[in-house]
Amino acid sequence: MDLLLFITAAAHIVYTPFTKVEESFNLQAIHDILYLRHNFTEYDHHEFPGVVPRTFLGPLFISILSSPFILLFETLHISKYWSLYIVRLVLAAVVTCAWTKLKRVITKIYGSDVSLWFSLITLTQFHFIFYMSRTLPNIMALPLVLYALAYWFNDQMKPFIICSGIAILIFRSELLIFLGLLLLIKVLFKKVTIPRILKIAIPTAIVILAISIVVDSFFWQRLVWPEGEVLWYNTILNKSSNWGTSPFLWYFYSALPRAMATSLLFVPIGFVLERRVRPIVLATIGFVVIYSILPHKELRFIIYVFPVLNLAAATACHRIWSNSGKSLWHGFLSLCAGGHLLLNVCVTLFLLIVSGTNYPGGVAITRLHTLEAGSSNVSVHISNLAAQSGVSRFLQLHDNWNYCKKEQMNYTKEESLEYTHLIVEAKNKFNNQLWSSLQEDFDTVEFVDCFNNIGIQYNSIMPIKIKTKACLAILKKKPGKEPSVSKKESKKRKKKSVNEEIVEESLETPTKKTKKAKEKPKKKTIVSLEDDNDAIVSTVESYEEQDLYNSKETAETPQKEINFDELRNLAMGQVNRKTKATKLKIRRLIEQHFRSKGKHIENDSQEKPTIKTEKVISTKQSVKAIIKQERIKEMIEQISTMDLTKMCNLEKVSTKDCLKSVIDKIDGQTQS
Repeated sequence: MDLLLFITAAAHIVYTPFTKVEESFNLQAIHDILYLRHNFTEYDHHEFPGVVPRTFLGPLFISILSSPFILLFETLHISKYWSLYIVRLVLAAVVTCAWTKLKRVITKIYGSDVSLWFSLITLTQFHFIFYMSRTLPNIMALPLVLYALAYWFNDQMKPFIICSGIAILIFRSELLIFLGLLLLIKVLFKKVTIPRILKIAIPTAIVILAISIVVDSFFWQRLVWPEGEVLWYNTILNKSSNWGTSPFLWYFYSALPRAMATSLLFVPIGFVLERRVRPIVLATIGFVVIYSILPHKELRFIIYVFPVLNLAAATACHRIWSNSGKSLWHGFLSLCAGGHLLLNVCVTLFLLIVSGTNYPGGVAITRLHTLEAGSSNVSVHISNLAAQSGVSRFLQLHDNWNYCKKEQMNYTKEESLEYTHLIVEAKNKFNNQLWSSLQEDFDTVEFVDCFNNIGIQYNSIMPIKIKTKACLAILKKKPGKEPSVSKKESKKRKKKSVNEEIVEESLETPTKKTKKAKEKPKKKTIVSLEDDNDAIVSTVESYEEQDLYNSKETAETPQKEINFDELRNLAMGQVNRKTKATKLKIRRLIEQHFRSKGKHIENDSQEKPTIKTEKVISTKQSVKAIIKQERIKEMIEQISTMDLTKMCNLEKVSTKDCLKSVIDKIDGQTQS
């Protein structure tokens, strides 16, 4: 079972090899220790120190264990990319060893059957195995907590206090609550006295603090106790809430059900049936309750309690399974106990697939290395989203490439042309207008998708569908583009860019069109609309009747301005009152243009029913009929990918006339 746990963790690593921003400090520190070694000034934490300092003792330990493999890789000229797997596998092995120690103690106290159920429950759950290879401060502390639990069960107070002290003072100070409650239980049961605790704890704390301060002050180049600053920042100043807050009971109704899956149902049964687990389960629940006072909550903050709750569930499953032959009811319960493991596996597979879509940055930088495998002197800027979702120094493979993670990047022409490639954020792969200022100098090479939401599909064997969306794009500088421009041209472009942001194109009647066209500067616009017919119909139908039907505006009256910023919002799926109005104006433009050409429009909204109710129904039907026409759908799909600046000279032609010519061109192609 021990080897199986490690193999399962390795499978998670292979499927999701990249890391998130929460893991970045320890991961970058491990990289720097392994590869930069004595070149301390180039370490990542000098450039990106983070909000609070973290200890280097964890990264040092993992680096020492990983170093033989890294030296072998360097000798064999194996890519640094594979070192990321080695580091995570080493951390998973460390956690596995600690978990094995705990399992052996459980076997000794509760028996081999309970130990088997404990192993099976752990193997079928997602979060514990998923996190056990991730370089989070919580996971750096996890092996120490598992060893402390093993010593607690064996009534070995001295090693328990030492492991607890290291975990609390170096890695996670909140463990004082959890391990302190466990120690209090031993005091109440007279397994240890307070004088003995102080005799062990005080010298242990002094030694641990001295080691942490000396080592970390060297790396941070200032006098520092990292976990002390973290405790002050998160607890005393309560600034962890800057990263989001959750309700008091969030751990109980969200985190624990997801982490424990269906095994959570057996925890209260085990608590009732097995009196020996009651003290530690009570301490565990007490820790979660007390820790819930802090408003910022994450599942990884309570990962230490999962083995304890799994033990309670295992005792329940063992008791139910051993009584399966007593009656039909007991047989049914034993079937539930065994079947819940299968449900756990299903939940785990689903969550693993979802997690695979959460690291677009790692995918993007890997794809860039593949696309530019033979290139040298590449300079790439990595956006914040990419840096936070997978990009690490382990993925900076080429010494002759320049990798820049400059946070304050405005993507002006002067800034952008310093790079040959850009990994930029994208909210819609069809809406290139999100980086329209870059299109003149860069080509879009590839999009990288990430998790969007979970949907229900009724026409498939799999009822649940994981939906993704484009969130990063890889851009490549066009050939012949120079990295700098003159000051005069720079000012001109800057002024032009300001105009493009504040000027809105309008759709207007021919009598006012000429005058407006002369006044407006040139505007580069890409009309981008997602062809989601159901969404469009439901959105238009839900538009307020007061605005749709009580207005005196008709197709012959002057149209109000159409805001192309709202068009961008439409393409991104952001629906609000303004975007609904924009949809209405676009529909009216299509109707008006077809009507002016003498073409019949089914259920034309110009028809005027005799009563207001009929008018409302007719207009809604008109919207559906117009949008659902196959020819109109194809037309919208083609227009959404066009750059109007390439189709028309917007200095001489209004946007309305340009759109009309585009409609005529597409209409002609369709009919031919």
